[in-house]
Amino acid sequence: MGRRSWLSTILILLACSLLMAAGVQAGPPMPRTPPAPPVAPPELAPAADGAAPPAPSTLDLPPLKAVLIVGPIDGDYGTWTTQEKQNMELAAVELEASGVTVHRFYAPNNDWGQIAAAAEEAHFLFYRGHGVYWSPMPYPTVGGFALSSTFVSSDMIRTDLHLAPNAIVMLYGCFTAGSSSNDETPIDSAEAQRRVAQYSDPFFDIGAGGYYADWFGDAFQKYVRYLFQGATQQQAYESYFDFNSTTVERYVHPDHPGLAMWLDNDFWDGRWQYNNAFAGLPGETLAGLFNLTAMKLSPSSIGYMAQPGYLPRTIMVGVDSSTDETFTWTATISPASPSWLEVTPLSGSSGGQMAVTLDPDGLSYGAYQANIRVAAGSAEIEDHDQTIAVTLYVVDEILLTYLPLVSR
Repeated sequence: MGRRSWLSTILILLACSLLMAAGVQAGPPMPRTPPAPPVAPPELAPAADGAAPPAPSTLDLPPLKAVLIVGPIDGDYGTWTTQEKQNMELAAVELEASGVTVHRFYAPNNDWGQIAAAAEEAHFLFYRGHGVYWSPMPYPTVGGFALSSTFVSSDMIRTDLHLAPNAIVMLYGCFTAGSSSNDETPIDSAEAQRRVAQYSDPFFDIGAGGYYADWFGDAFQKYVRYLFQGATQQQAYESYFDFNSTTVERYVHPDHPGLAMWLDNDFWDGRWQYNNAFAGLPGETLAGLFNLTAMKLSPSSIGYMAQPGYLPRTIMVGVDSSTDETFTWTATISPASPSWLEVTPLSGSSGGQMAVTLDPDGLSYGAYQANIRVAAGSAEIEDHDQTIAVTLYVVDEILLTYLPLVSR
């Protein structure tokens, strides 16, 4: 074999080895967790009222639901995992005192399918456990949960979770507030912002309204307490003892420009560490987040039984708002323009009524059905598209039964 043939063979082998290496690198990312979860500054201590019993909330709120998750830290029953279960229970007791239905998923009982089912329309989602990273340090891709039997990615959160609009998420774990226990050198503000934005992004993608991350054990409990006392999300964040007005950094969430993103840090162990973050709608209270304006129709269905020759019957249907917010609405009938049904007006504002008139005159025996579709002028209104079923029964004879009246 000539020299040129040998060179060609070497180049081919080199190209193949590079392609094989590229193929390995192109595989799916492998989730990992730091060796230990984040540790709060030992020289700082929570406020002394941490043991104070929770007081029931006096806020006028709809029924609320919470899903609380604790992942394995040093095994399902290790000392650290047990401590985080106790820390989560502080928040659970606080939520239940205010009437919130709480679903607990503590290691080892934290199956993701069961969590996703329980989280349907949940207003609170809390997690304590390892933070997850999906690419090498020191600038990793971060996000998700580390459960007993699986890792949950950010895309799984986007796909599988269907939280209530404006749900509040609270996380304890590496990267969730910025810093991590396996940072070999202190991270700067830009890296902290990137991590918090990345960790919170899937929750905001599915409509969350608030994101809290803090390393202290009673942080969730205190945030919940402040919120149910009527505080705004900003007030709740700033009322916790770990907040420092001289060190907090205030930004806009890079992936959700309508939301705030705030980072705070403490100096201990010889360096600054980002251990306290908030993102979301700072000016909103629980009432503002969860008392969403909904369209209310009354009655929601209409029926009339008549004999030929009976007079028309008119039923007034109210179109109301569940809050002080007003909205416009329009009504359409299907099938279009039935001779026996009249609706007036076909548009209006919340707080008004429409008259639905059923006229049996000239109809043969039978059941006549139609639908009135009522649509609010904005898709932001809850239950903004509803249908009223209307049925007119024309019969040969109506038999009346009279009950005796007994009086003393």
